Amino acid sequence: MFFPLRGDRVKRWLGRSFTRIVFALSLLVLGFALGQFYLQKAYQQQMEAGYRRALREFAVHLTALAQELGKARLVSAPEQTAVMAANMRSSIEAAQANLGQLPLGEVDLGRIEQIMWECYRSSYAYGQGSLSSEALQAFYEQISQLSGEVQNLLADKELESSWVSWSRYFTTSLTFSESITTALSNINASLDELDGNLVGLPRIAKGSISGDEISKEQAVQTAREFSGRDGWEFQVVNEREGDIPAFTVEGRGAGQETITLEVSRQGGLVLWMISSQTVSESNLSENQMADSARRFLAERGFPEVHVTDLQVLHNRATFTFVPVVGGLLRYAEPIKVQVSASDGQILGFQGVLYYLARGRAAAEEQGTENAPPQVALEPKKLEELINPQAVVLDHKLALVPNELDEEVLTHRLGVKLGEDYYLVYINDKSGQEERIVPVSSPDFF
Repeated sequence: MFFPLRGDRVKRWLGRSFTRIVFALSLLVLGFALGQFYLQKAYQQQMEAGYRRALREFAVHLTALAQELGKARLVSAPEQTAVMAANMRSSIEAAQANLGQLPLGEVDLGRIEQIMWECYRSSYAYGQGSLSSEALQAFYEQISQLSGEVQNLLADKELESSWVSWSRYFTTSLTFSESITTALSNINASLDELDGNLVGLPRIAKGSISGDEISKEQAVQTAREFSGRDGWEFQVVNEREGDIPAFTVEGRGAGQETITLEVSRQGGLVLWMISSQTVSESNLSENQMADSARRFLAERGFPEVHVTDLQVLHNRATFTFVPVVGGLLRYAEPIKVQVSASDGQILGFQGVLYYLARGRAAAEEQGTENAPPQVALEPKKLEELINPQAVVLDHKLALVPNELDEEVLTHRLGVKLGEDYYLVYINDKSGQEERIVPVSSPDFF
C-alpha cells in the first residue's frame, strides 16, 4: 500500500538530497559548457583549416596561371594556343573560387580582381591569335608578381596560430586577422593597372549619366514618387561621390518597414531601390508578379521589356528584363525588379546598367538604333543549324555581349528537345552558337 510522505518527511528528504541535486545540476551545466567549448573549438579549427586551404590553393592556381602565361609567349601552333587559353581560364576560375571562400570583409582587392578578369577575357583573344606579345608579356609579369607575393605571404603567416579574428565572431562577422588583411591590401596596392591600349581588347563603353544637378529636396521627391510610398517620410541620409554621384534616400512607413533608394545627382534618376519588408507568404503566380513588374516599369516611362530570368527567394521574386529596341532584345542593358509574392508590391529595382547604356547611345547619337537590323541568316538556314530532333517554338533577334565584351547580333531561338526547353543564341555572321541556356518553361521564350 502507498502512503504519501508527510511534510516533515519531505523536508528531511530534501535536506539529505539537496547537496546531491546541486552537484548533479552543476555537473550538467559544466558538461554542457565544456561541450559547447569543444564544439566551438572544433568549428574554429575546421574553419581555419578551410581558409588556409583556400589561400594555399589560390596561390597554387596563380602559380599555374603564371606558368601557362610564360609558356604562351613561346607557343605559336593554333592547336596549342587553344589548349593553353582553356588552361588559363581554368586556373583563373579556380583562383576566383578560392578567393570567394575567404573571409575578406572590407579588404579592397580591386586590382587583383581586375587583373584576373582582364587576363580571363584576353585568353579568348590569345586563343584566336589576336593578343599582342606585349600584352601577353604584361600579363605574365603582373601574374608572376602577384603569385610571388602571395607565396611570400603564405611563408610568413603559415606559423601564425590563428588567421581569423574570432573575437568578432559573435558581434559582426568572420574576418582575417589584421596582419593578413594588411598584407593582402599591400599586395593589391602593389599591382599596376594595365594599359588598356596595350591590351587592345574591344570594350563596351561604360557610358555616363548626365543632366541638370538636383537638390536634396528634389531627390526626396523623386524617391517618394518612384517608390509609390506617398504617405511615407523620406530624407537624404548620405551623399555618394564616385563615377555616379548620388543621394541615398531612406523612407519610413507607419510600421517597421523601410525603403532605401539611390538617386543620381545628375538627371535625378533612381539607380536602385530596396525594401526591408518581410514577405511571409506566397499568393501570386509568376505571371501575375511579372505583370506587376512590367506595369511598374511602364508607369515610370521605361520602354517595352522582355523577361530573361527569374529568381525567387523568401517569397521575393526578382525578374531580370531587357529592353526591346527596334525589334532587338538588348542584353547589355538589363533592368531588375523585385516583387512581393504576397501582394505584388514592388520591393526592389536596379537600373544602373540600363541608364549607362542609354547615356552611351545618346552620346554616340545613334539615331538609327530603332531601325530593323540587317540580318544575314535566313530562317531556312537557321533550321539547318539546329538539331533535327529539336522543335523551334520561338525566334527573336538579340544583341548579346560575348566574351570580349563585343555586342553580337544573334538569333535567339526558343527550342524544345524532348521534355526540356532551351534558348539557343546563334551568331548571325558566323552561324555558330554563342550560348545555350536551359530554361524551366517556354514562358522565358
